[in-house]
Amino acid sequence: MTGADRRKLNKDAGFSLLELLIAVVILAIIVIPLLNLFLSSNRINIKSRQTLRATTLAQDIMEGLKAYDIEELQAQFTKPADGFYVIDDNLIKGAVAEETGMEEDGSGNHMEGIYYFSLQKVALQGSEFDALVKVDAREYMEPGTHGNALDGDPLVLNKGIGDARSIDKENGTFVEKDEYRQAMLKSVWPDATSTQIKDAMVADGITKDMFDNITFKNLDTLFTSVRRTITVTLAKSSEKDEEGNPKIDMFVTEEYEFAYQGTVFTTKGDMNSLIQIDDMGCGVISGKDANVNIFYYPLYGRNTVDEIEIKKNSDVNLDSLNLLIAKQVPTVQVNPDEVLSDAQLMTAEMRYKADVVIKDGSSAMDKEKFSLKTNLGTNLAGKTYMEAEGKTVDTPGQLVVNGRPMDLSGSSQMNIYTLDGVRSPMGAAPKDGEVTELFYNVEVSVYKEGAAGKGFPEEERMIVIEGSKNN
Repeated sequence: MTGADRRKLNKDAGFSLLELLIAVVILAIIVIPLLNLFLSSNRINIKSRQTLRATTLAQDIMEGLKAYDIEELQAQFTKPADGFYVIDDNLIKGAVAEETGMEEDGSGNHMEGIYYFSLQKVALQGSEFDALVKVDAREYMEPGTHGNALDGDPLVLNKGIGDARSIDKENGTFVEKDEYRQAMLKSVWPDATSTQIKDAMVADGITKDMFDNITFKNLDTLFTSVRRTITVTLAKSSEKDEEGNPKIDMFVTEEYEFAYQGTVFTTKGDMNSLIQIDDMGCGVISGKDANVNIFYYPLYGRNTVDEIEIKKNSDVNLDSLNLLIAKQVPTVQVNPDEVLSDAQLMTAEMRYKADVVIKDGSSAMDKEKFSLKTNLGTNLAGKTYMEAEGKTVDTPGQLVVNGRPMDLSGSSQMNIYTLDGVRSPMGAAPKDGEVTELFYNVEVSVYKEGAAGKGFPEEERMIVIEGSKNN
């Protein structure tokens, strides 16, 4: 009688030991890989959640950094008890600090243009992390050092880099638009109301059609000289801040003078209404620092002068005025008819004149009450091209600030910086520990908790995000 027959006779009979073992083996073959899959999936989910939290933390830190310049970050990380605002300080269970040791070279000397800040035991959604912030301005400093990717050309001195895209244009910033410059230029002919003048111009072969096709690149074909004045006026606003202090409004006007064979045509353009920036707040309050940014296209020609006047009305009370004045080069996207070759740009820049006047009421502002970051006096053709042509790149004596010609001697003793924030030799000597960097890269790395005590090893870094910023 077979086992099957016996089971038919005895309904309570079970499987044989061999059958049970075979079943267990088959079950193990199926279940063990599934268990491993479940465990692996769980580990991946845990790691993904940790990575997501680390990414969220890195993004939060990066967003917080945008609100402060380097000097303000130093103050927060070195004296957090006075206020720490990069992220919610309730999330920080450990310490925050500036890692000055990481800012030194192999000989223990401080490296210019680089800063490190750390955060320990930052709690987020039940997890804790360490974070390291790297602020690096070296790429934008002296060319040919630190192995930057710009092949020896400092970024801000390269063509078109004085770019206002990342600056809050609603907050103390004027960006000259090409279409308005062109409209200004084309308005000259209607201003030549004298029939005698027009007759003289026509006799010289000058027609309205030539005016309609003129650009700022070929001004010399029509005019013996051109002068432009950009005036920025800071006035007391009717609006007030939360503490009841009056805000400051910023108004911009442009005025051109065109001379044709001794005859001057004056074209005044109220940029305030033309580009609709009336009552544009400077984002400052009474008794504080004002930040004013001017981005414009230079007026090139044989006998041309740009005057930039920043005037603070007497009803505005400021401790100091921080200025950024940047000349830019038209690109094909702006106006292809104005694009200069490197050789043309180099020649135009060598004879370019810029006169900056910073006034407190009707008088020149005291040099200790304002600072200026600028690329005026620098040839926008770029250091690499100029050196290839055998030209020097020393600051030409074509920039005047409040009647003082800027030169390399430092005799002006003004707070003058190059546009990358590095103090120019023509300015006053820097104060100890003074931060001047304007453009810099930011790298935020989030590590596993405890990495700070190990010197932030690479193998414990979970996520890194990068960005760039200007003050």
